[in-house]
Amino acid sequence: MRAVATAAPSLLSDESVAEAFRIRAQALGLDPGDAWVGGYVDYEWKMLGAILRAYRIDLRGLQALEFGCNYGASSIVLAGLGAGVRGVDVDRSAVELARHNAARYGRSDIALHHVPDTRRLPFRDGEFDFVLCNSVLEYVRVGHLPEIVRELHRVMKPGGRLLITGTSSRLSPKEVHSGRWLVNYLPRALDRRLGRCWQRGLSPLLLRRLVRSGFSDEDSADGGRSWASARAAMRGAGSPSLPVRTVAAAARLLRLGPGWLTPNISVMLKRR
Repeated sequence: MRAVATAAPSLLSDESVAEAFRIRAQALGLDPGDAWVGGYVDYEWKMLGAILRAYRIDLRGLQALEFGCNYGASSIVLAGLGAGVRGVDVDRSAVELARHNAARYGRSDIALHHVPDTRRLPFRDGEFDFVLCNSVLEYVRVGHLPEIVRELHRVMKPGGRLLITGTSSRLSPKEVHSGRWLVNYLPRALDRRLGRCWQRGLSPLLLRRLVRSGFSDEDSADGGRSWASARAAMRGAGSPSLPVRTVAAAARLLRLGPGWLTPNISVMLKRR
């Protein structure tokens, strides 16, 4: 495929649009200047952009879906790379802030939808060439995952790509979002007994089993080379680090994509 675009999305100079974003973020109890709120697009341009470039995915003219759009940062990046973008999220307030965020970047063409139950998506069969699940599947109820995976498969074109990335792995001794050690290994029944609700990662074993019938593993097919190149680009390095090369080598022995073995699950799949 052709190389992807390299110009990062830029903020508009329209102060009224920026003020609307600030007001909405503050109403939600958020700091609009926080890197994970107002600065999230810059972060995703670096990280998500590195992944797409490593896989040589050109989104120009393609239809893309962000499943779990949150404040819209990744959707804005996808649109900046030339895709027609739709985003969905179960959180109505997040979608509202995402719309204000998209407006800051002049992306009125991004269609963002509040979908309370994402086991049923408001899209046609085979509508999307590319689907992104960025740091979202670990927040989905485990019992809903089989239906959600089937629904993502339904709305994708045959041969389309599904990128699952930034997803906390339950095999990791440290839950990457909360920073808590060993919480991934505690049974969920313990939450009910203690009156707590600890964030846990998603089991890569479960996820791999769910996607296996409808998707092929692109990372396994290329020996993890694109995955390793993306990790190097994220670090701003010219070549993969020793830990990255070690994980990639271990994954080849297991005939897996290396992103199944890391604290953050990151895999590129192709829809059969």
